[in-house]
Amino acid sequence: MARHRFLLALFAALILWVPPVSLGDEKAEQQAVKTFKQYVSDVVAHYKAGKHERIEHSNHCGLQMDYYLKSAYEVGEYRIDVRKTDSLLTPYIGVLELRWNERYSGCEETWDGAEAQSDLPHSDSWGYRYTYGFQEGKWVLKESELERKTYEGDVVWASCAKELAYTGKRMYDPPFGCTVK
Repeated sequence: MARHRFLLALFAALILWVPPVSLGDEKAEQQAVKTFKQYVSDVVAHYKAGKHERIEHSNHCGLQMDYYLKSAYEVGEYRIDVRKTDSLLTPYIGVLELRWNERYSGCEETWDGAEAQSDLPHSDSWGYRYTYGFQEGKWVLKESELERKTYEGDVVWASCAKELAYTGKRMYDPPFGCTVK
């Protein structure tokens, strides 16, 4: 009997010692998820509503760097996640993984030749990961990454900032997904 009282007292002490998760925290977490879902919905709706075509120098033309092609980009599948952080300035991180579906023409020798293309028979799909921080009540883009595959077929994420610097030096146009804010 004394052992039961001791265990009961120990259990009560542990309950009082462990701080309960406040309803305010839970409400804030639900609000962060809700606002991120809405933010992503607005971004996706914006890109679905518009036409996103451009003429570009592209690695699709291989070593023919002086060639152009017409590309059109559409939002594909996406998924999101929201995580709590230990930061007071950025209490939540939202991650959007999104596929941009690309349709593109054949390679043309001139800009005008590529621009005149209406048939975009080739296609590809590119994965991107956008990381946002929740700061002062709004979602702010912190990092953009492009999906790359290793020779072994593993997925790795490459920084869009580095990709933009690299493509600019090589006279290629930057990957479309790296230009999205």
